[in-house]
Amino acid sequence: MLEASTFKDKEIINLAKNNFISLKINAETEYGIPLFNRFNGTGYPLILFLDSNGNELDRISGFLPDYEFIIKMQNILNGKNTFTYYLDEYNKNNHSSEILFALANKYKEKNEVDKAISLYKQLLNSSNVSKSDYDNSKYSLAILSIQKNNTALILEYLNENPYSDNVEIAVFELINYYKSQQMNFEEIELYNKYLKKLDTSYNFLNSFAWRMSELNIDLEVALLKINEALELIEKKNEQYPNLLDTKAEVLWKSGKVDEAIKCIQQAIDLKPENKYYISQKEKFINS
Repeated sequence: MLEASTFKDKEIINLAKNNFISLKINAETEYGIPLFNRFNGTGYPLILFLDSNGNELDRISGFLPDYEFIIKMQNILNGKNTFTYYLDEYNKNNHSSEILFALANKYKEKNEVDKAISLYKQLLNSSNVSKSDYDNSKYSLAILSIQKNNTALILEYLNENPYSDNVEIAVFELINYYKSQQMNFEEIELYNKYLKKLDTSYNFLNSFAWRMSELNIDLEVALLKINEALELIEKKNEQYPNLLDTKAEVLWKSGKVDEAIKCIQQAIDLKPENKYYISQKEKFINS
C-alpha cells in the first residue's frame, strides 16, 4: 500500500530526497531480522526515522496516507511531536497530562510495555487530565497489561465500558490471550458472552465460527453465525471469500462434504488465483 500510493507522492519523494537517507530492508532476511527485533518491531511495514548515531527519533507502524506521512516527516524535520521531543519535555520535568499521554503512546508504539504502563498510570493519577485522554489511557493500560499476564484490567474495562468503540478490539485481544495460553474454557465463554453484543460485526462472527471449527465444537451454532456474517457483508468486499472459506470449513467439519465443496468453489470463483482456497477444495474432495 505504501509503495503503491504514499511513496509515489511527489512532495514525499522530494522531502525524502532532500532531507533523509532512505534505506529499504527486508525484515525477514538474515540482516533484517536482528534489526527488526532490535527496534521491537511488531508488524509490517515498519518505518524508522533515525539520527546520525542510529537513535530513534520516531516511527511509523503500518500504512499512512500521503498527507499524514508528510506531516510526520515535517514534524521530524522541525523536532516537534516526535518521540524524542516528548521524551526531552518529560526529562525537563514537564509532566503535564498532554506530555504524559503523548509519550506513553510513543512507548506503546515502540512496544516498550513497562515504560508505557508506567506513564499511563502517572496520567491516570494526574489532576488535569481530560476525559478523552483518561478513557484512552485506561484502555491502553488494560491492553498492555495483557502482555504482563494481567487480565484483570481488560475485564474491568469491558465491564465498565460496554458501549465503547474499543470493545471489539479489547475482546479480540483477550480472546487471543486466552488462545495463546490454551485457556479454551475462558476463550469459548468470552466468545459466547459477546455473540449478541457484537452481532453486527462480521469479523467477530467469522472469528467465532472459524474457532469453533478448529475446536470441532458447537458446529451448528458456528454455521448459523457464519451465515449471519455473510448477510452482513457485500459480495464485492475483499473479505467475502474468506467468510465463504470459514463456512466451507464448518460444513466440512460437520460432515457435509458436498456442501463444503460447493461453498469453497464460490470462494475460488471470486479469487481463482488463491492457492489456499484450491487446496481447501482438494482437502474436502480427498476426505
